[in-house]
Amino acid sequence: MKKALKWLLLVVLVGLVVAALMVQWPIEVEVIEVRKGTIEESVVEEARTRLETDFRVSMPVDGRLLRIDLKEGDRVESDDVVARIDRFEREEKLSGLEARQDEIEALIVGVDVAKPKAEDIAAAALVRDEARARYAAAQKAHETSRINLEQEEELFKRRRELFREGAITETEYIEAERTIRMLRAGREEAAETEQAMKKYAERSQVELERLRDSVDDNEYQRVAYKAQLDRVRTEMAILLDELAKSEIRSPASGPVLDVFQEDEQVLPAGTPLLKVGDLESIRIEADVLSEDVGRMDIGQAVEVFGPAVDGTVIGQIERIYPAGFKKISALGIEEQRVRVIIAFDRQELPLRPGVRVDVRFITDRAEDVLVVPERALFMMAGEWHVFVARDGVAERRAVEVGIRSDEDAEIRAGLDEGDLIIYDPPPELDEGARIRPREAVE
Repeated sequence: MKKALKWLLLVVLVGLVVAALMVQWPIEVEVIEVRKGTIEESVVEEARTRLETDFRVSMPVDGRLLRIDLKEGDRVESDDVVARIDRFEREEKLSGLEARQDEIEALIVGVDVAKPKAEDIAAAALVRDEARARYAAAQKAHETSRINLEQEEELFKRRRELFREGAITETEYIEAERTIRMLRAGREEAAETEQAMKKYAERSQVELERLRDSVDDNEYQRVAYKAQLDRVRTEMAILLDELAKSEIRSPASGPVLDVFQEDEQVLPAGTPLLKVGDLESIRIEADVLSEDVGRMDIGQAVEVFGPAVDGTVIGQIERIYPAGFKKISALGIEEQRVRVIIAFDRQELPLRPGVRVDVRFITDRAEDVLVVPERALFMMAGEWHVFVARDGVAERRAVEVGIRSDEDAEIRAGLDEGDLIIYDPPPELDEGARIRPREAVE
């Protein structure tokens, strides 16, 4: 009897265990209500500031350069004196020319009592010869500048085609344009110089002939002295112009990028002295993945933020480079990227060149749409799904996803406003599972 009772108790106990195992206990989950809102799709990249324009400051005339005290990184304002050329020699020449001017003017006053002399005729002949030599040199310089311009124009045509094809950079193209402008200006200046020297040679010839034909007529002296006076005044004007250029001024406000010459030394005209960046041309440069660039356009708003920025500042895309390039990521992956240039208000964001910032490109935006957390979505059979909490049971539902941000996603079909969905569903959750929902804390 006792043995039968033991077997009965054992059977009852096994039955209770089996029944307990067959009972499905509810799974505790977090739920969130589907609501309408605004969602933005964006691309975030690291970027840096750079100067679009810089100026090379060179020796405007030959002379002794005084020591330059500026260092790389120093800031200068537009029209600040950045270098000086010694003035002593030119000031002494100017004093001598001023004395010669006074002398010639006195000679002109006494021309009525003067007679032409052989040495005056010889001096006039020398002036004529010098004028002819200058005219010949001006002709040669003009011809040389014309040939150089024609050759550079042919090269520029090819560079323009290369730039359109993306074979050369914009900087190289701008430099080519600058070279053409300089050569054109040089040719015009050479042409003007040639005409001036031609007139000077013709005038000196006329003055010599008049002197020879008017040995007994002292009126020729007046003309000769007037020509000498014109020449002295021309030389004085050149010296005054060179003296004005002895103070070399900055063409823009910005940082000193390079100092090529520091010590005092004699240098020819055109020698580079330093390079100044134009802060008005500062831009943000970002290298964007090529697959993201297709969703960007000129004028598109860009958020600028990061440790170097106080809050968030809005800029806009100014330029998208036509060609991409390969770049190795921090993880060692080769990526195809495209350079994007972003303009911003320097008054709102006073950054220096070479500063690292973060940028967010807003590529799409939707308002008054159904929005759910990204963590509520999961992929199954190639489609997006969510779990809907209905009457204590998890219901799996396929949804159509639209715009996606880092945290949320737009739902275009499959859900209604007010539906309760399971936030961050656990791995063991399946269709029809019993659940014990509680409100999610995002």
